[in-house]
Amino acid sequence: MKFRYLILMLLVFAGLFGAGWLGNTWAWWTLPDGWILVLIFLLIAMLVVGLNLLRIRKNQPQVFVQFYLLSIAVKMVAGLAFIFFLIWDNPAEAAPLAALFMVGYILFTGAEVLFLNNTGGNGLVD
Repeated sequence: MKFRYLILMLLVFAGLFGAGWLGNTWAWWTLPDGWILVLIFLLIAMLVVGLNLLRIRKNQPQVFVQFYLLSIAVKMVAGLAFIFFLIWDNPAEAAPLAALFMVGYILFTGAEVLFLNNTGGNGLVD
């Protein structure tokens, strides 16, 4: 189950990376300097939180919802601190970095929710 979660998060990362690179290559948009840092931060944050949630779901299912809500708050605070640092470091690229962060956060969180809520049927979760 952990391996499938890792694969799903890596697929989301690869999709975001590929879309960003392709859009930049075909001149649909320009990428800010720290775009890869945003994607790596999101990947690491989602992996750390998600793998711990999977462990909690298996060992202590009665407190899973409380820990999931806590994980959302932790990710938001960590994301806020990360975005604040990026804005402080390079104010000229604040808007594109924040937009990329929000799009990435929504896609990663959507994939996480899909994985955690899928309890059977297509074999994502054992």
